[in-house]
Amino acid sequence: MNFETMSKQRKMMLITAAVGVINMFLPWWSFIININGMHGTGIIVFLCYMVAGALALMGDQTTNLTRTNWMIALIAAGLAAAITVISFLSNLDLLSLVSFGFYLALAASVLLLAFTYMYRSAGDTIQSGFDNLKSNFDGRSGTTTHVGGTTTTTTNVSHTPTSDPSRPSV
Repeated sequence: MNFETMSKQRKMMLITAAVGVINMFLPWWSFIININGMHGTGIIVFLCYMVAGALALMGDQTTNLTRTNWMIALIAAGLAAAITVISFLSNLDLLSLVSFGFYLALAASVLLLAFTYMYRSAGDTIQSGFDNLKSNFDGRSGTTTHVGGTTTTTTNVSHTPTSDPSRPSV
């Protein structure tokens, strides 16, 4: 991996995901003791940072993410941002207990979402990303999607007759 030749999208995603992962281990709450972000929904935020960072490292580093990987990274970044923003808003009465690690993680998750979206490839839209994910999912599940509708592939399963009179033969 050569950091200088990485696409700007991948660089920014990797940096903000790494900052986010580090912030998970910094103090988020200061009670009698300091509590880091690796508790409760913070674990989901950590996993979202890891997914976005891993996607930034996968594939050709000189190009932006593929549309499918971009959409997955966007969903992970959005989930991390949503969880941290909701956590912040639901604990407004406890702002005196919130520590610097939480604020840094909040900023990292919002920036990860912003950078993932802002530095997308030309022609990548949310709609095209969802359509691409859907077609990838349909292709793996045996369903072929067409513009005019959906065609499903049916698999026939044959049963061998049994000698058990209580079971009907098919």
